[in-house]
Amino acid sequence: VSNTSFNERSNAIVWKESIRQSGEMVKAWGRRIGNSNEVMWIEDVYPDVATTSLHIISRSGFGVKLLWPGEEQVDGEVEEGYEKFSSYEPMGKHTMTFKESLHTMLRDFVWMGVFSKSTLSMSLHLRSCPSREPRSFGKAIPTSTPTSNTYLHELLDLKKATIAAGLAEKDALDLMVPLITASDSLPLDNNTPKISTTIGTPQILGNAFIFLFAGHETTANSITFLLIFLALNLAAQRRLKHTLDTLLSSLPSNPSNWPYPSTFNKLGNSYLGACINEQLRLITSVTMVPKRCVSPQTLVLDDGKVVKVPANTFQHFCAPSVHRNPTAWPHAKSSLRTPGKANDLDDFIPERWILEDETYHPSSSSNNNNNNKPTTTYTNGDLSGHATTISELESSSALDIGSSTLYRPPPGAFIPFSDGPRACLGRRFAMVELVAVIATMMREYSVELDTREWISEEVLKGMDVREKEEVYRKARGRAWSILEGELGGLVTLQCLGRKVGVRVCRRGGEVFGGVV
Repeated sequence: VSNTSFNERSNAIVWKESIRQSGEMVKAWGRRIGNSNEVMWIEDVYPDVATTSLHIISRSGFGVKLLWPGEEQVDGEVEEGYEKFSSYEPMGKHTMTFKESLHTMLRDFVWMGVFSKSTLSMSLHLRSCPSREPRSFGKAIPTSTPTSNTYLHELLDLKKATIAAGLAEKDALDLMVPLITASDSLPLDNNTPKISTTIGTPQILGNAFIFLFAGHETTANSITFLLIFLALNLAAQRRLKHTLDTLLSSLPSNPSNWPYPSTFNKLGNSYLGACINEQLRLITSVTMVPKRCVSPQTLVLDDGKVVKVPANTFQHFCAPSVHRNPTAWPHAKSSLRTPGKANDLDDFIPERWILEDETYHPSSSSNNNNNNKPTTTYTNGDLSGHATTISELESSSALDIGSSTLYRPPPGAFIPFSDGPRACLGRRFAMVELVAVIATMMREYSVELDTREWISEEVLKGMDVREKEEVYRKARGRAWSILEGELGGLVTLQCLGRKVGVRVCRRGGEVFGGVV
């Protein structure tokens, strides 16, 4: 039902809003104490990136504009009836703003299923949430859940009135409208046939919650980790900036005027697309992908072993392992972190996605250490028992942004959005957001690791390149130790303990400009 909302007209809205929100996020960083418009220190980028993604899905998917602290409201931008959802202060009987209630519920909703309301209200301090104030953490959840539920009911009523008045835009990205239209909850005139359906108010609100959660947290994780990876691999960041300078040179200087979809397709098929794909390969927000085998299958593994899988078998694919399979991915000996290691599949190397790169895609097939053809086959009961290659059945479901210049992994080897008929509906939504946010930021700014733990910036500026490389080596070691040993989460992967701090500056203000 909701699939009709995800179309190119809708993605154009996502594109425009992503550009606007990424700009507002950087402005918010600059307004903080100790920061300026030129240099910004961010202890943990995730909360702000999550806010950006929440703003994008709220505006693009539900028509509600949310604002950053200090951002001025422009007259006429908030549609009539939506004022309470966009307000800085709670309106009516609400004790929390719409944004505050959503942010708290989406962040901590899992604990509502673990602890009782009375327990949460006792200022419970959870060890896995060290950055949260114990008192506010415990008392906010019982308040945010009913408040957000009330807001969503009010938003639902507003959408129903819009549909009844004939004001709902056809093909616009409104994730509630298709569900309402297909439900029994919309009053119809006597001349309109009633469709029997199992979609009611609980199902509509439940899907709205899923869209809000999946539509912001997973993408926020990807943006967060990509910024960290670009700070870890400064050479890749410099190549990315060169790519952006080249591809955007003929476009308007104001990103809000970049046309969609031409700019998205151009950037997505470039080194920027390679960086995004490489981040999704290394750290996938959801690590386990559940599937059910609907009919008997026979799998032939790489070592020749035959495995028969009965119908209705539940399978869980471990995405991090799938994304590091050397038989499916171009690789070379590691030179970034563990020199001499058999492969670099644990390293952030966007070049592995560039088909023109001779290291990962040599022109001579005899030297190619990657076989692009999947070797696993299976027998599907619906196909009269004929063994069929996976590529023949699932090639259309692979992640695709129309790329002809980037590497296409064998089907089933790249599953950041799952795979097959039940792959993520919003994968293009997510890719549009990722491309827009990163392009907007990296076109004007650079990101480096925060090294103030070892040395002040004043002293750092007087060092030569060799001395700076030694300082940055320590920062890299700390960041990798966090990424390798301190990621976890109940739903998606996040840094649960220490954070990877970064220094964001306007281009030209880098202090590690000569560091490789």
